[in-house]
Amino acid sequence: GVNITSVSNGKEALELLRQDPDFELILMDIMMPVMDGIEATGRVRNIEAYRETPIIALTAINSAEDLNKCLRAGASEYLTKPIAFDKLLAILRICLY
Repeated sequence: GVNITSVSNGKEALELLRQDPDFELILMDIMMPVMDGIEATGRVRNIEAYRETPIIALTAINSAEDLNKCLRAGASEYLTKPIAFDKLLAILRICLY
């Protein structure tokens, strides 16, 4: 019952989100080409339809500094790679229900 849409970088994500205001959750990779996930997350928060939408930051860097950057940009949650499926499901349950 879940529809998934994937893009290659933050710029494409913003273009897609501006066209479609109906996404219920965003998984945002932090290390992307063209526009990284930190900048993209901040810009997503400036789109009225997505001010409250959960954004889960995904990153390979596990540091307090990286976590703080994600949260300051507007991420709701933070997961490190490799993603533990049970942790992802727990966060999805919290964010969506």
